[in-house]
Amino acid sequence: MQIDSPVSSYLYGRGNSGFPCQFSRVSKCFIFFLFFLFLSFELSAQETDRKETVLISGIRIKGLKDVKIEKIKDSMITSFPSRRPWRKKPEFNNEFFEDDIKRIEQVLREHGYYSSTITYTLNFWDENRKVDIEITVDQGDPVIVRTINIEVLGNYPHDYASEIAEKILLHEGKPFSQINYQKSKVVIENIFSEKGYPLAHIKSEAIVNLRSEEVKVEFIIDPGQEYYFGNVIFKGNSQIATGLIEREIEHEKGELFSIRKIQKTQANIFGTGLFNSVIADTEYGEEKFEVQTTYSVTERKLGKIKLGFGYATEDNLRAQLSWSQKNFLDGGRTLRVISSYSSLTRGLNTELAQPHIIGRNSTLTFFADVRRDDFPGYKGESFDFKNTISKDFLDHLTVFSSLNILYANIESQVVRTPIESARDNIFITFVDLGVEYDLTDSFINPTNGILLFLLMEKPIQTLSSNRTDYLKFLAELKYYKNVSGVVFGKRITIGNISTLGETDSIDIPIFKRFFAGGSTSMRGYSFQLLSPLNSDREPLGGNSMVVGNTEARFGLFGNLKAVFFFDYGNVYPKSFGFNTSDLKYAAGAGLRYHTIIGPIRADFGYLLNPEDEERDDRFKIFVSIGQAF
Repeated sequence: MQIDSPVSSYLYGRGNSGFPCQFSRVSKCFIFFLFFLFLSFELSAQETDRKETVLISGIRIKGLKDVKIEKIKDSMITSFPSRRPWRKKPEFNNEFFEDDIKRIEQVLREHGYYSSTITYTLNFWDENRKVDIEITVDQGDPVIVRTINIEVLGNYPHDYASEIAEKILLHEGKPFSQINYQKSKVVIENIFSEKGYPLAHIKSEAIVNLRSEEVKVEFIIDPGQEYYFGNVIFKGNSQIATGLIEREIEHEKGELFSIRKIQKTQANIFGTGLFNSVIADTEYGEEKFEVQTTYSVTERKLGKIKLGFGYATEDNLRAQLSWSQKNFLDGGRTLRVISSYSSLTRGLNTELAQPHIIGRNSTLTFFADVRRDDFPGYKGESFDFKNTISKDFLDHLTVFSSLNILYANIESQVVRTPIESARDNIFITFVDLGVEYDLTDSFINPTNGILLFLLMEKPIQTLSSNRTDYLKFLAELKYYKNVSGVVFGKRITIGNISTLGETDSIDIPIFKRFFAGGSTSMRGYSFQLLSPLNSDREPLGGNSMVVGNTEARFGLFGNLKAVFFFDYGNVYPKSFGFNTSDLKYAAGAGLRYHTIIGPIRADFGYLLNPEDEERDDRFKIFVSIGQAF
């Protein structure tokens, strides 16, 4: 076959003999040609792909009213570009984006906006290698629930229909939502599960009329057979005695079935800290109409050693070594030993907690603490032994009381009281009573809820070697509210010490007085320096105090958050010495980087109304771990 091409003439060029070149030479030449052609094709294809790849430089969504933008983002496959400039921009895929528009329409329908329209513009730039996306949403008006028909089959003395109408998330005359429609069915299931009908059957429908923008909703419920609690079986516990699990059970055999009691039992068992997981399974017996409940547990490692390091502006380098043993000597007890060190304080404390001391959700704790304190106002060693009994009520309320025996050797302090001058050592016994009501959503980083803490303290004169008599009161209120991703936090702390009998205000031991100022207090002052001071500007402590904080926390990008704050307060030398004209004020800003151990915090505070001697020291920087409050 003749190949009429420049290539063929090259391959079949004649040598000196007049014959074509040898086959091996032709093969090598042909292979080289194919390799060169393939390499050129690959480079060309890569260059074409590189030119065709479009990166998303920005996505903007406009027009949303009561549908959160996070819901829209979660529904989309198209990735939003990071605010971090060093992060690679996501690639734009037109097919994925077209599907995303349909997903956004579905999200709007789920929230009741069936007549919504979505338009978008794609602004290409940088030679069509980048695109800015703008999505405009016209939500329109939501469809309205016209009627809700609730029918419970059978004859029951209880008015279930009225209870359902009150508790479901749909109401006549209000906007319809598919999400609330589905949640309402769960609410109905829970209502009947709580009444002993765990197998209730619910038939429901929502008919949407797009012309009139109205919805007719119907729920037909067949409660089925009434069930009662039967036998309880435990699985998975080998080291933990079954009796420790049994005492956490919230239900008894023969009781009317309640799904809430099973859920509460799960929480109780998990709350012992002895298990990694707790799974509840139910088996419905159709002969006796009893529910057999099986709790399957996975035991956790009972012993643990922790070593931690940190840094804070106030106490500089700090370290902590702890050892804990759960189910110590059986009985569900927990033994914990902690050794800690920082520039302000170091010590060793031991804690032994015995649960179920007066029934479920109660604990008796023995606590021994040996400590060395080097605070601005005083330096010394102390030994504190106390036993505390606490009990939880209604899941959110804790009441506790302690008997404390405290021995202190104050080596030095700013001003020594007459009692302290007469004795080198202080021995004081006192009791306290406290209440905590906690409705916040997180212990480490709360974003919603309220917390109220009250504490009263009174020495026992017959057991104290120092005849100091007083009544100490401390109240703290915290409030958090998340509004469109911005967390507003408020806190106010009020304390007062009233002297009793012949005790003078100066006779209150310095370690019992109030101090303020610092990273978790009033951020216009250094640690403990918002306090009555001596002529050398050293803190004396006071007998009354008020400190308030207000923060607005919001996200920047990723785990990095920002904070603006306003703090106020003061400490007064006398009991009930509160005076609003003497309040100090500070404002500032901060950064939070959220980690699994809590937010790493940097705050920058500025004292707004300094005294003359404070004007050169108005700016404060605090670095620590955890929120300020």
